Amino acid sequence: MATDPSAGLQGIDPGVWEELARAVNERKLGGEPDTTAEELKRHYIAEAQKFEDRGVELPQVTRSLSGAVGKWDPWEITVIGPLSVYGGIEFSGGEDWVARAEVGIKLSGKVIWSEGFNLNSKMHSVSWEKSFGVVWGKLTVGIYGDRKCLKVSGEGCYWWGRWHCAGFEETLGCFA
Repeated sequence: MATDPSAGLQGIDPGVWEELARAVNERKLGGEPDTTAEELKRHYIAEAQKFEDRGVELPQVTRSLSGAVGKWDPWEITVIGPLSVYGGIEFSGGEDWVARAEVGIKLSGKVIWSEGFNLNSKMHSVSWEKSFGVVWGKLTVGIYGDRKCLKVSGEGCYWWGRWHCAGFEETLGCFA
């Protein structure tokens, strides 16, 4: 049975929603309407209640790589409840390979954080730890092995009366 929002969000500063809405609106694509704090909160509540009703599910890859070299390849992993991680990568092969990439965190389908970076044969992975009031997570993205496989791992949590967390480790595709 779904928890009442006043109980599920107890202990969360109401100002968190304004901060999250600002983060979403800074990252929206041109032409998209602004997201309000109330709208974001409403979607979060609906997804948290739906997750509570269904119970724990394993993280799920909703988009994975084609493995094509020189192509921007997007990916996304639904981690838990309203929290997902996403990214995109363009790989250029060879002995001194290089990859241009971006990763981010989505809350109820809206991007709240993103960062671009490069990986190469000398720096093959990068990690972050982020906290946004009602969600937090650890994320590591790297290219490993002779087949140059993109692996994404970490842990994500969201608040709904207590922290609900799930770990994930996925190989999303290989470039060689």
